[in-house]
Amino acid sequence: MGYVEGMPAEIDPCVFVDDDGQPYIYNGGGGRCYGGKLRKDDWTKLDGEMKSMTGLVDFHEGVWVHKKDGVYYMSYADNYMENGMGANRLRYAVSDSPLGPWQYQDVYLGPTGCDTSHGSIVEYKGEWFAFYHNCTISGQGNLRSVCVDKLYYNPDGTIQMVKRTK
Repeated sequence: MGYVEGMPAEIDPCVFVDDDGQPYIYNGGGGRCYGGKLRKDDWTKLDGEMKSMTGLVDFHEGVWVHKKDGVYYMSYADNYMENGMGANRLRYAVSDSPLGPWQYQDVYLGPTGCDTSHGSIVEYKGEWFAFYHNCTISGQGNLRSVCVDKLYYNPDGTIQMVKRTK
């Protein structure tokens, strides 16, 4: 996609397209997360200004947005440390708007053994899946393998902890 003028110089961009075809872009790092509308006719240009996403707890990086049953979900990596090393968990927040404000919910994926943990959540054929990475094959925190496991929602819309499989 290249450079988007007016977008903060942060990392890990995510594009989310709402049901009405409106695209949004998000990015962030180091405790800051931003979101904004993209022009429908030109995704390389913003439609207005980027704004700070509020209500997130311990945001680090790796933002991802999806929508289920009219609720917007923002997931992201936190700053969790394990044995003095980075071992992000994946947290999430919800909103009734794609640009927040967000209401923090909980952690849905624990540390995977990698230096960082990024993920995404998608629906496929009526089931929900969490994509993330681990380092089981390499044994090295910076050499990651893609993983996918089913994701389950409680009746109240909260996300259950992912049960990691091989």
